[in-house]
Amino acid sequence: MTATVPAILAWPLLAFMGSVVLLRYAFFNHSLWERYLNHTLAFMFASNLIRERAVQELLDNAGVMTITTAQQLSLALMIFTAAEFMGFITMWSRLSPHDVRRRQRYHRLAAILLIIAFLIAAAPARAAGQTLEVYGGWSSVLAWSLYVFLLCVLAVQLVGMCLKELLKPKARRQEQMLAASGIMIGLSIGVTSIEAPVLAALEELGWLYSRDYRITLHGFIFFTESVGANILAAMPFLLAAAARAGFDGTTRRWRRLQPLRDSMITAVPEAAFELKVPSTSRRKTALDLHQTTVQIRDAILQLRPYFRDVPNAVTDRFIAAHSVPLKRRDDAANALQLAYAVRAKAAGTRPSPIDSATVLQSRSTNLDEETEELLHLARWWPAAAIASTHRSPQHQTEMSEHP
Repeated sequence: MTATVPAILAWPLLAFMGSVVLLRYAFFNHSLWERYLNHTLAFMFASNLIRERAVQELLDNAGVMTITTAQQLSLALMIFTAAEFMGFITMWSRLSPHDVRRRQRYHRLAAILLIIAFLIAAAPARAAGQTLEVYGGWSSVLAWSLYVFLLCVLAVQLVGMCLKELLKPKARRQEQMLAASGIMIGLSIGVTSIEAPVLAALEELGWLYSRDYRITLHGFIFFTESVGANILAAMPFLLAAAARAGFDGTTRRWRRLQPLRDSMITAVPEAAFELKVPSTSRRKTALDLHQTTVQIRDAILQLRPYFRDVPNAVTDRFIAAHSVPLKRRDDAANALQLAYAVRAKAAGTRPSPIDSATVLQSRSTNLDEETEELLHLARWWPAAAIASTHRSPQHQTEMSEHP
């Protein structure tokens, strides 16, 4: 098949695919599953490159192969692509490396046999100088069936693997997005693969004319799927760039806690400490995040003697004024209570014996849970800090009635 994607789009995207392949071989080629994925992308890139009309004409003019042979070779390379990606998926089955290599040898042997059979079945179309879609005949139906066999197996395995990842109870958002994208690509591969022999057979039976549709679809669908796969394969580079720029999850959580942390250090200076020399990098480590978490929690503990009951009417007005969702009302109330404790200490209020019923309680059991708990508190902290400094006469009366 010859790609029908406009050259102004095709060549920049082919350059992107080639760059992904080179970068992955240079930086992500250490484990077995990385090598299988890189081989997949390399075969995919070669297949799409040979589909380009300019490349096919160049090979034909140089006497290397005819345009029809180049078209069929691009399909043969996709069979190898499927075989290599099946090796990648096999790695997720938790087999030992020895068993994975042994199974991959079968995948590659099957690919070689299917390619030989495919080229034999496609020989009449090749001799006529026509694509399989145009030539037709039962030989083309057989060729399409041999071509899509491994692709259909791959599609089933890819969808199954991504569904398992998507349904993991503790899967992160990025992992879920990647899994969902993988499912879409798997379904696309499966549907666009099985349609080729099915529609060709229906046409031979005289039940349905689909030649023009298949020529149009096959002209761009393989290229589109390849672009999608390369975008997913480029995610490690994109995530690394995002992390360096300070957009990774750890840095974003650290940044969200800073207003609360600064307020706590101002209120309780002795809670400030540094486990490491402050870094000028935008990217923050887990140690930076945990240090912030410990500083905030330590300051809250030292503010315990200044905690007082906040009247329900005051809390209700705060919640209503800021349209706090029902499931976040406890967090907002805690932020407000903490804000009044900070204000009381700053005003020189005399510390009182600690009343566990009024002190902000933590239900976390480790630093990660504590960080998430403080993030919920930090969401309402700026509003609570402002609310604690603006008292109406009615508000002052209510607070005086609850010393």
